Amino acid sequence: MTRWGTILSVVAFGLAAAASARAADYYLVDRLAAQATDAPTRAQARELERIYADLARVSGVEAKLIYSTDPDINAYATIVDGEKLVVVQEGLLANLGDDRDAVAATLGHELAHHKADHINAGRRKQEGVRVLGAILGAVVGAKIGRDSGDFAGAVSGAAVGVGANLLALKFNRSQELEADRLSIGWMIDAGYNPQGMLRLQREIGAMTGRRAAILSTHPTGKKRYDAADKLIAKLAPPPDLLARDAQPLVSDAALAEADGAIRTDRDARVAAAVRGNDAEPPAAALAPIDGVDFATFAALSNELVYAGDKGKPALLARYRLTDAKYAAISDGYTARMSEYGALRTRFSAGYFRATQGKLAPWGKDLADSYESGAPLKLDPPYPLDVASALFAAMRERGAPNLDDAQQAAAERDVLAAHGLTYYDFLIGHNWWARHAKLAAVGGDTSLLSAYFGLKPTATAPADGVHVGDNVNIGKNVRIGGKEVRTADTHDE
Repeated sequence: MTRWGTILSVVAFGLAAAASARAADYYLVDRLAAQATDAPTRAQARELERIYADLARVSGVEAKLIYSTDPDINAYATIVDGEKLVVVQEGLLANLGDDRDAVAATLGHELAHHKADHINAGRRKQEGVRVLGAILGAVVGAKIGRDSGDFAGAVSGAAVGVGANLLALKFNRSQELEADRLSIGWMIDAGYNPQGMLRLQREIGAMTGRRAAILSTHPTGKKRYDAADKLIAKLAPPPDLLARDAQPLVSDAALAEADGAIRTDRDARVAAAVRGNDAEPPAAALAPIDGVDFATFAALSNELVYAGDKGKPALLARYRLTDAKYAAISDGYTARMSEYGALRTRFSAGYFRATQGKLAPWGKDLADSYESGAPLKLDPPYPLDVASALFAAMRERGAPNLDDAQQAAAERDVLAAHGLTYYDFLIGHNWWARHAKLAAVGGDTSLLSAYFGLKPTATAPADGVHVGDNVNIGKNVRIGGKEVRTADTHDE
């Protein structure tokens, strides 16, 4: 009888080591806007992206917008390997999050430093700093590796810790005034209230004595405020624009939009995992072998497990098969399934459709999931703590490679207390394994961790293990370098 041992594996990505304890991570804002898996981060990135696109359009400046996890209050313009960058730090956004126009004033100000070529004029380019390629390749699958629950630091690619390699350049007073002037004009053209620049100047002025790097890179004072105020009066923006109250960077609607997008992304990943991506097998792959068609073979494989070694001769006789003939048929179809992934999916559907006993409904739930591409619909056959304990106990006994005597002992010592036979356990295990897989693909790895008994995430950072959106389903589980072997499963 053929066993199908598809076991969950996790692709782990390590974070690059930071050069200092306060090293920050840097992310392309457009990547955050498309890939962050918590709604506040995605919503904030989307709004930054929208504001930045408006200001880049009216300014004509092409520069990449970078998000930094640095808690200091700052934003700055710089050049790395010839690439223009505008970096906005987490600390600044935390302080300006209630004022969308002040954020626009900040972004416009940094774009203006590029427009006026202040960086080149100061001869402070960062030639030779090898971080840009890493930044441009950084993608995320969680909230910047913090506060993301189990397996903290979940990412769908390699996050990049580049420490202090990006330098916030200092500009003189005349350059700051010019950057303010350009930013105010662009804000009006793009539909932002230029009063946001005045509120920004007041906020910076109020930061004296606080942890605010922006004070060293952006000298401020009454002269800058007065110059901005006079310029706004001179440009005479539309009264309704000036009268508009400050709005938060992230509105409730933007947060709901981000949450909906995250749910859609998750559902699409789960649907793709359920359906599989293998092309349909050719008709020849489904051709009967020795008069036994593929659907019959799949159902018979399940029936043989249910019958056990004692019932096997009678069952094979009912199908007019001998042991040797069945073995040849099994070998033939196994070879075909190794070539065509979709054939394995068909086998799983046919196999579980034939489930008997008390867990027959959960077998059919599995069959529906494989056959129609639908998620699992039933509630678990038994609680997670029971499922995990049973899996661990049966694995210790060497399941699924148990002979009749070993199966009987397992039923007596482990399974009887839960009213399960060995066959029931195999069906229940496959249901739980697929349930854990689909949850992991959807972004929740806690079920995978709990069911398969993987170590808690406290050990993951030390091992460089980060589990997130890119969960690959294959053979052998490796978490933190430790291989975890599981019982046989038909889960694909």
